[in-house]
Amino acid sequence: MIAELVGAVASWPLLVAALVVFGFAPGALLRLVVLAFERDDPRRAELRAELTAVPRVERPFWVIEQLEVALFDGLWPRLLWAATGRVIDRWHLTSGVKSNRRHPQSFWIPSAEEKRALRPGIAVKLMFNMRDGWGERMWVEIVAIKKRKIVGVLHNQPIGIPRLYHGDKVRFKYDHIIDIDWDDDSTQLCQGPSAPNLLEET
Repeated sequence: MIAELVGAVASWPLLVAALVVFGFAPGALLRLVVLAFERDDPRRAELRAELTAVPRVERPFWVIEQLEVALFDGLWPRLLWAATGRVIDRWHLTSGVKSNRRHPQSFWIPSAEEKRALRPGIAVKLMFNMRDGWGERMWVEIVAIKKRKIVGVLHNQPIGIPRLYHGDKVRFKYDHIIDIDWDDDSTQLCQGPSAPNLLEET
């Protein structure tokens, strides 16, 4: 009698471990695995449905296999997209003053007096460039002028610059300005595709 009681007590940890490994853990881990895919990705629902068709003994190993797929097919592309425009393929503003110094006969910029007369509601043109040489000249409407920075809203839709959209806020300096539109009516601003830079920066 005592031996049977001791055997039953000794088997409890094994029973609990089996319930966790083959019962609770696969489903719980799969719920985390599917988060690697986009919210509207059909593979989220498909994987949860497939779990019930897998024999219980095989479920822990099957879920681990799906973890590998989720990391490389789901999470990695999302990380690349999140980094695009922020860490990789980043854009920057090119100084109009420096461009004017390099090409004084062909590259015109507004005077210092004109820049000092700027106020919110006025549109200015800036040069947006990427490391691979691609550049676009776009209009930005000024919404605030601070001590060191000017804040504006982009009025063009970039053609080839990732993670930059019409209506995005842009912070820039006076040196970045290459043109000024003094028309107060912002509806006259170009809201279509931007104009690529024709001047190749060196």
